[in-house]
Amino acid sequence: MSNRLYKRLAFSAVTGMDKLFDLSRFHPDHTRLCELIARIEPHLATDAAVYTRDRLAHLFAAIALAPHQDVTAYSFREGMFDELALTAPSLLGQSVFREMRILDRYPQLYLAFEQAKALPAWNYWNSLGIATPFNGFLPKGEIGVNPAYPDADIKVWLAESCGRGLLHPAEPLDVTFAPRLADLGMTAMRRDATGKAAGHPAPAGAPAS
Repeated sequence: MSNRLYKRLAFSAVTGMDKLFDLSRFHPDHTRLCELIARIEPHLATDAAVYTRDRLAHLFAAIALAPHQDVTAYSFREGMFDELALTAPSLLGQSVFREMRILDRYPQLYLAFEQAKALPAWNYWNSLGIATPFNGFLPKGEIGVNPAYPDADIKVWLAESCGRGLLHPAEPLDVTFAPRLADLGMTAMRRDATGKAAGHPAPAGAPAS
């Protein structure tokens, strides 16, 4: 549950990130990023770029490739669609998923698709009795709540931090979990003035869909 350091890094690097946490806006230059890392842990700043490059390349390959693929023996360079469909199905699926966020046609398609894909995951968690799932491949310091868990007795609190950086419940919130990712009638809140998903603008010069 400890995510204080990397949140502090993101808040310092991008103005307003503490108001809207969107990693698509996280693009400080190399010098600035090393400076911020040095403030947290000076000894990490020197090799941070090399470590991050190697580690992220490995994690990307491990997640994108099909389970039978050898991560150390595969290159994505000049990969063709038909080949990637077999060797990296998760990569293509994520690409389609991201493209949906910037479609001019059917502005609610993205969340409708996300909802449909969530149903099998919820059913899987429920069959195993999992109320607080974590399926991520990175230790983000977050634990999710299964909103479709039967008879889940879940309470939400505002919290305050103490001098040691620990969180303590301060005020209960009147929140009821519903088995959906978002109310589709309110999806405009996640979009900018043009109707595109907030934080994910279409590339410059891209043709309308």
